Amino acid sequence: MDERTYGYTTDVRYRDLDPRGHVNHVVYVSYMEQAKGAFLEDVVGVTLDEVNTVVRSLDVDYERSIESGQQVTVDLRVESVGETSFTITYRLNADGDEVATARTVSVLLDEEGSRVRSPSAGDGGSRSTAAAGERSYRRTRSNRRP
Repeated sequence: MDERTYGYTTDVRYRDLDPRGHVNHVVYVSYMEQAKGAFLEDVVGVTLDEVNTVVRSLDVDYERSIESGQQVTVDLRVESVGETSFTITYRLNADGDEVATARTVSVLLDEEGSRVRSPSAGDGGSRSTAAAGERSYRRTRSNRRP
């Protein structure tokens, strides 16, 4: 994990499993969304409810399955911040083994649903995703059950 990577750890829940005992492929994306939410709260200082964005693109490369009883870690990094969007890359590991990599591009919207400029375009905003992408934030949050 480098200095600009955020880590989020969770346990596999029974509801995450398909009939064969593997985590359903859609749940991988749910783990990524949980990590993104934790990142926004811990590093940027806002919740997902406070950030009006939509995912414009999502690419996931599945390497291997996640199974019941495993611990999942999602490492994310803000790859870039553009005029109206930002890109996050993800690496998912189960018990230390890489199981998937992914990339999302999210677009910032106003209340009417139109694209808006990123805070990196000059208005400063230390609470912005842009600011988080430009500084070190090596942190880890665990959502594991005791």
